[in-house]
Amino acid sequence: MNWEDLRLFDAAASSGSLSAGARALGLSQPQMSRRLRDLEAEVGARLFDRTPQGLRPTGAGAKLIPLAEEMRKAAEVIARAKPDLATRNQSVVRISIDEIRESFLTQHLDELLSPLEDIEVEIFSGHEHLDHESRKTDIQIRSCLPDSETLIAKRLGQTGYALYASKTFADRHNCLSPQTKLEHLPWIGISPDHLWYPLQRKWLLDFFQTPSALRCNNMTAIMNAVRSGAGMALLPCFMAESDSNLVRLSGSEPLMQTVEYLVVHRDLLREKAVRRTVDALTQIYKVHRGRLEGTRVAPGAN
Repeated sequence: MNWEDLRLFDAAASSGSLSAGARALGLSQPQMSRRLRDLEAEVGARLFDRTPQGLRPTGAGAKLIPLAEEMRKAAEVIARAKPDLATRNQSVVRISIDEIRESFLTQHLDELLSPLEDIEVEIFSGHEHLDHESRKTDIQIRSCLPDSETLIAKRLGQTGYALYASKTFADRHNCLSPQTKLEHLPWIGISPDHLWYPLQRKWLLDFFQTPSALRCNNMTAIMNAVRSGAGMALLPCFMAESDSNLVRLSGSEPLMQTVEYLVVHRDLLREKAVRRTVDALTQIYKVHRGRLEGTRVAPGAN
């Protein structure tokens, strides 16, 4: 029995379901189920009972759980020690962000990379909160605080949102007129499935009085839909105001703001490469604070 087998068992036991364990390991549920059956065949005992409430460890499974946990913790310690073993030229820092923060950072790559010329930066774009313990990521930027005492959160600033439409849509519906009731015009919503933007979705549902014309599950798709003239949407100000084809409909102040947190494992702050990357990210958010908060309307304003 190797660690990969026990890692599979540990993920299933920790999550209590095949689907959640599969997602944690980047597998499909059929793959997870098949490999668990193979492991049970190797052990010679059933490790889980499959119940409507999820996976329930059998007697054999209960005995194996603490052993798998010990191996996982040892693997996590080794993963965190990897930077100590690397040479100066092998330093790699992985930054995990969603598509909104990816858009912001890629607009300021020179400011990020210039002070990190001897560090290889990897940007991983996605919504899932990756595991810091196993070094699947080094730094995350997100809008919610971590629930682990081993993780440190640093507040970077706030991202402002306002209501935008394409210029052609705004002209067609006379959107800039004080007499126009925007809440009755076509708008782009956020899909309730795999919801990553609950505050933004709530604002939209509270404001608009008609069903959405279209729903999308990520902000890039929403912005593209607005650009096409399909309707209005609540967009991050820094994203929308970099597009000359969009017009802001809701005035100079943002309609809502979300907090930006930088999350890092406390052990990793001992790593020089991670500390320097944290400093570079902090400086970018500080320099472009006004633009990020949405307090400036002019396209390209910092």
